[in-house]
Amino acid sequence: MPDLPDNPSPLDALRGRIDEIDAELLPAFIRRMETAVRVADCKLASDTPVSRPGREHVILDRIRASVPPEFADDAVRLYRTILAISCSRQRVRILSAKLGRRVALCGIKHCGKSCLGVALAKTLGVPFFDTDALLEADAGKPVRALYREVGETRFRELETESVRKFTSSAPSHAVVALGGGVVSNPFLTPDDLRALGLIVWLDVPVPTAFERMAREGFPPFLADKPDPFGEFNRICDARRPVFRAAADAVLDLPEVLPVEEAVDRMLTVLESKVNSK
Repeated sequence: MPDLPDNPSPLDALRGRIDEIDAELLPAFIRRMETAVRVADCKLASDTPVSRPGREHVILDRIRASVPPEFADDAVRLYRTILAISCSRQRVRILSAKLGRRVALCGIKHCGKSCLGVALAKTLGVPFFDTDALLEADAGKPVRALYREVGETRFRELETESVRKFTSSAPSHAVVALGGGVVSNPFLTPDDLRALGLIVWLDVPVPTAFERMAREGFPPFLADKPDPFGEFNRICDARRPVFRAAADAVLDLPEVLPVEEAVDRMLTVLESKVNSK
């Protein structure tokens, strides 16, 4: 609590009181979330669903009945938020336990693998990796410069070395964004791809990905083409069957979404996959 003047004004005194109340509320909130995690472990052990709408109604009715009428609606809104956070933590806890391996995101260039991957890793509480970044670290130069310098065949060989190095040493719980050509790399075997983890294909419209790419500048394989969009569309058409064959699951993103909503859809896809076993 910040120091107050020797003779605080009534407003300062009330603000100080609010700070004291907040200091009491926060530990209780943390204890509630810690208990929610333990509840998730019990639900996991008994294969009990996270959501129980009937219980939520009971809690909210109890809250409404236990506070003065003028605070009832606000108290219900507050507890709806607390319950939503609690369910989210339980959901992630159970999903993480059931996954038991890395999540690898594949898709065309600029489909959102890195942006969504970072957010998903944060949600799951695991590290994030990017195979392009790993290749850059191994080669000591950006992937675009490397591609221009050594050509596609040697680039794919170096990419293979980098991917195999990653799968042999990276933690088993992580999220990894795969470079656009990883799943079609002729030097990577099906076993190499399976070693990356549960592969999810981010299926986005080609125009959406192309627009994002155009804002950052075309990569070497498009820079000298008279029709960059046509060439990109041709590459994407060729890779779609490869992505489909390599993927364990598909996240369909037909429109641009806020990251939080995209992560929620991703969690649903992952839950569907692990619960179908």
